[in-house]
Amino acid sequence: MALNNSQNIQTVPGNGTSIASGTGKRKLGKKIPAPVSARPAKKQAAGGPREILFKELPNPYQQPVPPYIWIDHPVQKEKLFGPTYVIRLGVGGAEAVELSIDKGAWLPCRLTSGYWWFDWSAIAPGKHQLVARMKATDGRWFRTPPCQCDYRP
Repeated sequence: MALNNSQNIQTVPGNGTSIASGTGKRKLGKKIPAPVSARPAKKQAAGGPREILFKELPNPYQQPVPPYIWIDHPVQKEKLFGPTYVIRLGVGGAEAVELSIDKGAWLPCRLTSGYWWFDWSAIAPGKHQLVARMKATDGRWFRTPPCQCDYRP
């Protein structure tokens, strides 16, 4: 049974199909792109590599599959109690890891005991934003969402 143009066509959000009202038959419509939040965000850093935002949260009940990157410590909105702090990053499948503090330059991290670390010293009082990025073994770059922390002496 063919649908004519006089029937009311209704778009169903999210699945890319159209349904003809009153006929019970589906007519394929124009593909609707996935919402922006469902797609990995790609960012071209000024003069730097193209980065993929890694938003997956760690799951303590499941072994992560590389590539992955998380800022383990400090946790989001953690209050720091001293002018030095060792930042721990959970990373898998990386050949290089870097950290940016308050949108500053990318600083190299070190690999020890299965984690990547950054020794942060001379922390200025106030709120800070941390972002980590990694270069995967296949050449892609991934970065974390910003992690906020606060140091009040």
